[in-house]
Amino acid sequence: MKMKPPAFVLMVILTAGLQPLWPGQGLIDRFEFSPDALTLSRPARPQAYFDKAGRKFAILASESGSFEAWAYPLKILRNCEFSFLLGSSTTPLLGRDIARRIEVSPAVTTVTYTFQSFTVKASFVTSVDDPGAVILLEVDAVEPLTVVCGFLPVLQPMWPAGIGGQYAYWDSELKAYLISEPRRQNHGFIGSPAAEGISYTPAHMLSDAPNEFKITIADPKAVRDKLIPIILAGGKGDREAVKAVYRKLLGNPQTVCRQAEEHFRLLRAGTLRISTPDPDLDRAFEWAKVAYDTLLVDHPDLGLGLVAGLGPSGTGGRPGFGWFFGTDACFNALSLTSAGAFRSTRAALSFLTKRQRSDGKMMHELSQAAGYVDWFKDYPYGYIHADTSPYFIVAAEDYAVRSGDSAFIKENWTTILKAFEYCLGTDANGDGLMDNRRAGLGALEFGALTDIETDVYLGAVWVQACRAMERLSELAGDAAAKAKAASSYHQASRAFEEKFWDEASGHYSYGFSADGRRVAEITPWSAVGPLWGLGAMDRARRTLERLNRADVLTDWGIRMMPDSSPYYEPLNYNYGACWPFLAGYVAAALYEHDMALQGWALLRSTMRHTFDNGLGTITELYSGHQNIWPGEAVPHQGFSSGGVVLPLVRGLLGLDGDALERSVVFHPRLPGDWPTLRVENFKAGPQSLSLELERSPARLRLKVTGSMEAGWTMTFSPVLAGCSGLGRVRVNGIEFPAKASTAAYPFRPTIRFALSGTDVVEMDLVPALDWLAPDACSNTGDTNHGLKIVSVRREGKTLRAVVEGLAGRTYKLALMNPGLAVSAEGGVLESGRLTIVFPEGEPERFLSREVSVTEK
Repeated sequence: MKMKPPAFVLMVILTAGLQPLWPGQGLIDRFEFSPDALTLSRPARPQAYFDKAGRKFAILASESGSFEAWAYPLKILRNCEFSFLLGSSTTPLLGRDIARRIEVSPAVTTVTYTFQSFTVKASFVTSVDDPGAVILLEVDAVEPLTVVCGFLPVLQPMWPAGIGGQYAYWDSELKAYLISEPRRQNHGFIGSPAAEGISYTPAHMLSDAPNEFKITIADPKAVRDKLIPIILAGGKGDREAVKAVYRKLLGNPQTVCRQAEEHFRLLRAGTLRISTPDPDLDRAFEWAKVAYDTLLVDHPDLGLGLVAGLGPSGTGGRPGFGWFFGTDACFNALSLTSAGAFRSTRAALSFLTKRQRSDGKMMHELSQAAGYVDWFKDYPYGYIHADTSPYFIVAAEDYAVRSGDSAFIKENWTTILKAFEYCLGTDANGDGLMDNRRAGLGALEFGALTDIETDVYLGAVWVQACRAMERLSELAGDAAAKAKAASSYHQASRAFEEKFWDEASGHYSYGFSADGRRVAEITPWSAVGPLWGLGAMDRARRTLERLNRADVLTDWGIRMMPDSSPYYEPLNYNYGACWPFLAGYVAAALYEHDMALQGWALLRSTMRHTFDNGLGTITELYSGHQNIWPGEAVPHQGFSSGGVVLPLVRGLLGLDGDALERSVVFHPRLPGDWPTLRVENFKAGPQSLSLELERSPARLRLKVTGSMEAGWTMTFSPVLAGCSGLGRVRVNGIEFPAKASTAAYPFRPTIRFALSGTDVVEMDLVPALDWLAPDACSNTGDTNHGLKIVSVRREGKTLRAVVEGLAGRTYKLALMNPGLAVSAEGGVLESGRLTIVFPEGEPERFLSREVSVTEK
């Protein structure tokens, strides 16, 4: 989070003309906000972040209640905060000093201020579709109280644009400050029908002191069962139109709240829902959908698209990553599609199609100030990344197949084909891979490892784009493009293996130089290929096992660089920090290769970030040394939420759908101690289904219901921890053949059956000994200390694991079906767990050892 300058509070108390608040003046009847199961609360932390963002307006705040307001693309004001005066006192109580509690739901955030003689609750609600917001004050006081709201007017568009001549004055008829400029093309309003302006504002400039208004409550009984509304509105264009928005919100603040509540209710009802034995995971998934939804921006100049993130700008001109970023949109599209938010995916991708360069390259970033400046002509940032163009192809295919929206492909086929041809044209050395030198930046944006020929991330995205292009060509009916894509895929996938695999290191390397020398560093970027099943399976597993070691893996995420690397810097953006979105890539890749123990450990550590900084959002990055976010990190970053959604839906749940082929895959890799799972509203095209799974040591039951009926098939292929074989398998009471290898570990049977609308699968299981994932349970400020599971395997009746732990530490590794265990090596069996003691050694150093347990 960017550091904010200290807020200034200037108290101006007028003894003449005092207008106290009497019953009915500027008040509305109190109403209750609708109960919401997603509500999060805690003691207020004045430096922690929250936001309330709609399609056209955003409040970016701290838990002290201090905030800045944006009517996209305008920053209307900053350092807006409350203070309080008791009786006739002229000494203010600053809100940030008495903020006691924060309560957050998708629609409403409430900050509670409490002093010995009063409690004031300030509830923030941003309109979903209008450029404005309401703040509702609920006051309970035992003596007269004055609430003062002070702010610094700004009225500037996002960087790099700027305007001049701003002024602000109190409109006594509207009872609001108008913030505007001489051309009368940009405006902001903030006020309250219960307020009185108390600041002198020069006509020719903005004052250095805050503008303030006050709400005087002479009789506290007058506000019981009432709410005091504060209204904000702003935007470009006609002043009267902006004023009309202000009046609309003022006319019925309760409607604004109810519309916001209904919006988020429909978001939840219309997308994928889960119920697992881990309620934090369920909540984190729902909050990830909310976090994505509030990044959709309906811009007055640019249209509807997905910005990358939000955070306070302080005295600056960009609210976090509140611009339109192409690669972020494509990565986030995979998560949105996974969650069934198809309309959001389409909007995000459609936005990009309108900004394609003439040579076919897709846009990387676009400032919201583009309506004020010639962004692509005068600034060098629009197309600097190489990965956006191939990633757009990947995201478009992913969306079309799962949503069934083949019309999107046909409508945009020229754009897709041009992007593909552009990518082909960046292969200067003819090896079949895109070249960073020609195409632009890929995995890293600065530093020693950017001067290379191709990095492993760009290589993987390009190989996947070639594969996706084959399917897209089929949908478009372009046989020539399909043949070219197939040929490109064959060449690119072969080059990927030859160029990136480093046998000496035992993993896919970060990249290679122009003369073919490999950059042998291990980074999370090496998991992107395995995520899509690229590369040889044994090589992918060896790469992922390397990433499971403690010099890369932490209890709160995964480092961009191992701490054993000479390039490692724990707070460096590209060379050491932990990125939740990279943890998502790695966790999804672990699940793809049925390394569910490690996948669950990493997914669990990522989803817990939903609750540590801004409640309900996940911060951009964390220190590589300890579980803490850097001060400059963006607190609401879209792709960080993808670090939960992607590995959860496609990894742990193993859900995939092909609406065009009318098929569904359910390939769950559930933790062995989960007895139940419920999935609702999994969508493939317009159809949906729900799943209820029950598991005991000797039995599994799956019930499938939904609108996928005639012509739809399901492939059910569960990874069964704690199981070594099958007895009978029945579908709708009839015995059914299953494919399975009892020699494989983990055990994974597969059946494929036609869906009928209601289907029941039953499997009789042979219980076996197995590991359960360790839980490091890292708290804010902790360093890396948890047990790491590097690899697991089964040899007959013996279960083995390579683990890493801190020197001198003792760990307990839980077992599934522990009653089957008869002996152990490398540890001691105690109460259903394997106790592992690492020898003394260098402090904070992780040691490796192999442990095993043998069953009857």
